[in-house]
Amino acid sequence: MNQTLLLTSGSSLFGLAVKDVAEVLDPRPVYPVPRAPSWVLGAVGRHDRVLPVIDLACLHGTRQGEKGQIVVLDGGRLSLAVTVVHGLTQRGFGMPGALHLPWVVEMFICSRGLAGLIDPGALTDFLKQSLLATRCFFGDSLAAWEGR
Repeated sequence: MNQTLLLTSGSSLFGLAVKDVAEVLDPRPVYPVPRAPSWVLGAVGRHDRVLPVIDLACLHGTRQGEKGQIVVLDGGRLSLAVTVVHGLTQRGFGMPGALHLPWVVEMFICSRGLAGLIDPGALTDFLKQSLLATRCFFGDSLAAWEGR
């Protein structure tokens, strides 16, 4: 099955395979992280861990949008601030690749239009390299991303 959690970030549609999602959190306070890139919204506490919160709209190059919910990726090391989580959908016809986002592995058709399927592994690699370049770390995120 191709069950996918469909979400909107800014004005763009994205999807995450259900197996890649740990939890969807209701809106909650996000605490700023010093020296963080603009796409790091901050950090949030979840089950005695500090998680980075990535502003998905800012990351993909649109203006920072209204933040509605936080999607925690499987493994619980990373979360995404999104405008709205629409719920589950079945991926329709998919086209490999994306225009310019290295962490989107395919574009697919769904009931709301054309959406990009996020690959959490590629997203984590992209973020890790970007955070290393800015020397911005928090919690155990770097150690976790490096598999320590």
